[in-house]
Amino acid sequence: MFESIVTFILKFKYIILFYLAIIIFFYIKRKQLDFQAKIIVLYRMKFGLRFIEKFVNKFREPTILLGYIGVGAGYVGLIFISYILVKNLVDLVIKPSAVSGVSLVLPGVNVPGLGVLPFWYWILAIFMIALIHEFAHGIVARAHKIEVKNTGIVLLGPIIGAFVEPNENKLRKQSDIAQYSVLAAGSFSNILLAIVAILLLNFLFMPLQQTMVEPTGFTFDAYVNEEYPFAKAGILPGTLITGIDSSTTFKFEEFSEKLFCTNPGDKISVNTPQKKYPLVLAESPDNPGKSFLGIQEIHNEFELKEKFKTPAWEATYYSLDWITGFLKWLFILSLGIGLFNLLPLPIVDGGRMMQVFLHKLRGEENGEKWYRKIGMFFLLVLLLNLFYPMIRGWLGI
Repeated sequence: MFESIVTFILKFKYIILFYLAIIIFFYIKRKQLDFQAKIIVLYRMKFGLRFIEKFVNKFREPTILLGYIGVGAGYVGLIFISYILVKNLVDLVIKPSAVSGVSLVLPGVNVPGLGVLPFWYWILAIFMIALIHEFAHGIVARAHKIEVKNTGIVLLGPIIGAFVEPNENKLRKQSDIAQYSVLAAGSFSNILLAIVAILLLNFLFMPLQQTMVEPTGFTFDAYVNEEYPFAKAGILPGTLITGIDSSTTFKFEEFSEKLFCTNPGDKISVNTPQKKYPLVLAESPDNPGKSFLGIQEIHNEFELKEKFKTPAWEATYYSLDWITGFLKWLFILSLGIGLFNLLPLPIVDGGRMMQVFLHKLRGEENGEKWYRKIGMFFLLVLLLNLFYPMIRGWLGI
């Protein structure tokens, strides 16, 4: 028991220290905290208000225009993420092999299909995302001459974030399009940040990194389950795969091209630097008639080219490797948080946008009733997406 606790502490030491620092900070500032709904803690301050004012005074008209573009993008995102959430839940219920497309992305936790999010990537990305998201709300609000009273830090259970607090009475008196643009600004800015991150990753840093390496094969981190070919053949996670039958393959894409010409039940040989493993291909559970290996979390592996094996070039390569890893997670987190905030839930921007729309469509009283019903429905759908796979596992379904 004691060893398990020590192992847990060592594994998540940075996360534990981070939350200890947050707890100490909130304890010191306890007289200035505002508690809402018992689990929401707000710490208000004036950080960044002068920057918002200077930015708006210089770029008021472009900001208003971009805010209006964000309204269209926001409603497209709201419809898209709502559909995906409902569809994913339906798939989980009717397809036993379906994997949840919704997951809490936390540092140190293995996210299916994405790997483990490093703590420093997480803290830097969350800081950037929260700062850009909330300042976007404030900047668009001030562009419409709506007072921004405070900025601050919010703690919702274990989730830390930031907020900008516009004058709600003045916001509600604005035209619908102005309200939509303020509410959609945060998520729209996160989606734009995700686009910038993926462009930098794919067109600058990854190409630079790839010029310094040569492929050596691919590895995988886990089996789908123990009944599929790789597990039965005894090919362990982390094994470097370098070919199939008589063909040498240096990337998983090359391996897949060869695998495409096979059928379930065919016998093949999987090559590694140590030995060849004979196995019989299974049928894909998602694509009947297609061959299936039964592995997941696949990575192409590389090694530095000989001319770059010097201390200076190795330092350059590992710097690029850190940046590409960070940009990948920044893209995932920024896009995910941006879309999550567009859900029609009472606690996020999409819910507020839905509220304004329903008040206009149905009147304030009836609109508010519909808004609460829709919000509760999607809250239930979200929770089922998160916890249904766990419940299904407990029940052995």
